Amino acid sequence: MNKPPSAAHQRGGILLISAAVLTMLLGFAALAIDLGRLMVVRNELQNGADAAAMAAVPCLYRRADCLNTSATTPDWDTATSRALAFISKNKSEDVSLSNATVTAGYWNMNGTPATLQAKTITPGPYDYPAIQVQVRRTNGQNGGSVVLSLANIIGTPGGSVWVTSTAVISHPASLSPFPMVLSKCLYDTYWDSTTGSPKLATQVNPPGFDLPQIIGQPYFFKATSSYKVGICEAGQWSSLLIDSNSTSTISNLITSGSPQSIAIGDSLWVQPGSKTALYSDVSNCSAAGNKKCEYAMVPIIQDVSTHSHQPVVAFACVHVLDGIGGSGKYVLFQMSADSVKCQNSGSGVGPNYGINTPPRLVQ
Repeated sequence: MNKPPSAAHQRGGILLISAAVLTMLLGFAALAIDLGRLMVVRNELQNGADAAAMAAVPCLYRRADCLNTSATTPDWDTATSRALAFISKNKSEDVSLSNATVTAGYWNMNGTPATLQAKTITPGPYDYPAIQVQVRRTNGQNGGSVVLSLANIIGTPGGSVWVTSTAVISHPASLSPFPMVLSKCLYDTYWDSTTGSPKLATQVNPPGFDLPQIIGQPYFFKATSSYKVGICEAGQWSSLLIDSNSTSTISNLITSGSPQSIAIGDSLWVQPGSKTALYSDVSNCSAAGNKKCEYAMVPIIQDVSTHSHQPVVAFACVHVLDGIGGSGKYVLFQMSADSVKCQNSGSGVGPNYGINTPPRLVQ
């Protein structure tokens, strides 16, 4: 005959179960604490990596504050140094970060591939210079591994955490432009697509120009009715999306700006005539005036024939020097790639004709 378990045995079994349950509960509590701590540390590291990448990527381009105003190609070294210097401005668990791995290369904005490419590649139209920053908390780096409660219980080392951030500056595919169109022929001839900057004058009086040039500076151009530079038509007034031949329409667009965003592929109306009164408007806001339109974003089109709709193929930044009326009737400008003045927060991704978007994270 089987005897029921004694009370002592029952109490012993309950104690064993209670101990096991308590151990499990303590383990779950420690795990919850550890996961929360790892998440906090990861966010701290991510903030540091993001900040360093965003601070560094502008230095890939010519900028006075980066001390690289003579750069003609992506300035990988200056941007890398800026990222490494900036990482120490951030902390993890009140310890200043001191280590980061910074990699420079090209990022494809279409995601093909979706990884950082080597800086030695020949970049395609949607490959942009980028800075990637990786930050780790592990043994010997940035305060060491993260000390964990559960690690002490089960006798394992602390946890390692690492994050990656990649930043680029791209070129917009849509924005609110200045009411003038320039020819793609002009840019194909006088824009250096390999460096993303204007070609520089090599002669004071080069063939095809009726303006004296400054050797080593971007070419001076005229934009006016039926004006050519070599084989290229220069530019014309545009009422943008409005089918209008009115001078007042253009004048309002110069002084107030476009109320609509224009995208690559949109068809713009190219106005006929020289519109004499408009050159005074441009002079007032140009480099010679109050400088409100000194740097203007203009649409680029294939054919600047007037009284027609023409699709936008790109947007470009120009330095508007003056508007000349009277018998001249032209806008005097230079192509520009000033990374500070030629910055626009337009959307999308377009070809590089000198307009940069603000830095943005892509990873």
